[in-house]
Amino acid sequence: MDTRDLAASYRLIEEMFINPSLRDGDAVVSWKQLVEASMPEVAEQVDRFLEADGSLSSHEYVSTLELSPPCPLYLGAHMFEEPSTCSGISTSPRNAFMLELSGMYEHFGFDLGSKEMPDFLPVMLDFLALSLEVGDDTLGLRRRLIEKYLLPGLPPLAKGFEKFGSVYGLLLPAIELTATEDLQQMGDVPMWKSPDEQKGNVSLNVLSESEPVEMMNDMNMPEVRP
Repeated sequence: MDTRDLAASYRLIEEMFINPSLRDGDAVVSWKQLVEASMPEVAEQVDRFLEADGSLSSHEYVSTLELSPPCPLYLGAHMFEEPSTCSGISTSPRNAFMLELSGMYEHFGFDLGSKEMPDFLPVMLDFLALSLEVGDDTLGLRRRLIEKYLLPGLPPLAKGFEKFGSVYGLLLPAIELTATEDLQQMGDVPMWKSPDEQKGNVSLNVLSESEPVEMMNDMNMPEVRP
């Protein structure tokens, strides 16, 4: 399997998390053909989703994922408790999580701009696809995103989808299959760790407010541009 197949799988799933009225049908067909040949289990899971009631409904999409969504696609909302005070926002684990994601995106030249939050699931999938196309990740940043954030964020998101009976829960196994294959393709490249994590001074589950981006700069990580 080459990186094109993995990228196609990420993009196919990402497209399913777009409002059905805005999905690119031609691109879906193209990506699906690649995925059917390289990862048939992922293609089958996407087919299950597309055949289910609500998968093509804009009303289902908006009511579940957009307007005051019961199941927001922001993984941080499911992984971290919301701060109880305004002053707690800047020091919350989710804020540090967002800063770290932004640092990863910047390292690979992935310009998020102001269009979405870094922990928006389709953005994370888009990044994983794009970063496959800019060269090998010898630092282990992609592994860190997948192992520490993407995969751990899927179970709580799945509970939300199950609670509200959302058809979009059918896509989560496809993400897990793709991400697991991605990790296997990385070989023995270890997950990137901050200097403090390497020293054992910080738990992998604890992030400070401003460390992530600063730590990456401290390590002089080179920019990778497509």
